[in-house]
Amino acid sequence: MKRELDFARRLQTLEALHDAVSAMRSLSAHHFRVVRGSLPPAREYRKEIDRIVDAIGIHQASNPSAPTGLLAVTSDFGLCSDYNTAIAQTCLKQAQERGAVSVYCIGRRGRNVLAKSEREPKQTFDAPTSADGITRALMKLARDLLNDFVTGQISSLWVVSARFDGVGHFTPVTNRVLPVTSKSPLCGPPPSRYIDPRYLEAVAVREFLYVTLYEILLEALAAEHGMRIVAAESALQWLDGTITLTKRLLTSSRSEASTQELLDIVSGRRTTQSP
Repeated sequence: MKRELDFARRLQTLEALHDAVSAMRSLSAHHFRVVRGSLPPAREYRKEIDRIVDAIGIHQASNPSAPTGLLAVTSDFGLCSDYNTAIAQTCLKQAQERGAVSVYCIGRRGRNVLAKSEREPKQTFDAPTSADGITRALMKLARDLLNDFVTGQISSLWVVSARFDGVGHFTPVTNRVLPVTSKSPLCGPPPSRYIDPRYLEAVAVREFLYVTLYEILLEALAAEHGMRIVAAESALQWLDGTITLTKRLLTSSRSEASTQELLDIVSGRRTTQSP
C-alpha cells in the first residue's frame, strides 16, 4: 500500500510540473514572437539615429582616467540552459581584458554568477521578460548609465549580450555604446539659430543610447526565450516519459496489491475451514 501511495504522489507531482513547464513554454513562445516582430522596426529606427549622429558630428568627450564600464545582459529566470552562465563568463573575460572595474548587470541570474567570481556588480537592474517590459525598464537603465558616464565614473560603456542565431542558438557579443561618436561625419545642414547645438547633441546622445540599448535588449530577449523554448521542450519530453513509466509502475503496484489481497483472503478462508 505504501509503495502504491508513493507512486501516486510522484505521479501527481510530475503532472503538476508538466503543466507548469508547458505553461512556461507557451508564454516564452508568445513573447518570442512579439520580440522577433519588434526587432526590424527597432533596427531601422536605430539606423536613422545613427545618420543623425553622423550628420551632427558628435564626438563625446570622456574621462580617460576613469575605468571602463561593462554591462552584462542576463535574465531573472532560469530554464534557459547555459544562457546566463555564458553571458556572465564572457563579461568576466571582457572585464579582465579591458581592465573594467565598474560592472553593471541586468538580471539576478547573471549577478549571482558574477558575485561568485568576486565581481559583485556595482548596480543590478531587473531583467525585462517582454517587449513592453523593456520600455518600462529602459528609462532608469539609460539614465543611470549615462549619468555615470557624464559624471566621469566610467570612461566608456561596453555591453555584453546575446546575439540571436536561431531558436536555441546564440552567441555572446560585446558592443560599445558610450561614448557616442560619429562613425563617418556627414555634411549636414547648417546649425539652426533656434536650437542650442549643445541641447541638440544632448538629445541625440540620449536617443542614441536609448534605442541602442532597446535593440540590444530585444535581441537578447529573443535569444533568452528561444533557449527557454528548447529547454522546456526537452523537459516536457523527459516528463512525458517519466509520467508514462510512473503510470505503469502504479498500475503494476495496484495489480500486485490486488493479487496479494486476494491471496490473503483465500489463505484466510482455508485457515478457517481447516479442522
